[in-house]
Amino acid sequence: MVMGRTAIWLGLGAAALLGCRSTAPGDRPPSVVYRLVPFACSSTVPVQFFVDSVQVGVDTFRVAVAGGDHLMSRPFPTSVGAHVIGAKLSASSPWPDTVVNFSTGQVFTDSLPFSCS
Repeated sequence: MVMGRTAIWLGLGAAALLGCRSTAPGDRPPSVVYRLVPFACSSTVPVQFFVDSVQVGVDTFRVAVAGGDHLMSRPFPTSVGAHVIGAKLSASSPWPDTVVNFSTGQVFTDSLPFSCS
């Protein structure tokens, strides 16, 4: 009976240690963040985000509107290696694509210039 309890405690201890794994930059996948760069503008801007021509997310940026600015997306994880990064307004032409060669833990910020017309 003591041996069975010891095995249970050892198993629980190992599970706890695995749950506390390091999140150092070398352990994290690379990711991309999209940042709207507005020029003299006040607007709500819905944008779609792409990695290798696959839509990975959507966000609505806010520029100089009630509730404050929202100019940065959340990070979107990808894998190590070369990827084509893109974004487009929901009802318009895309920004030019960018090719990025990602390394482990790298965070790339794709700047999206925007002006109201």
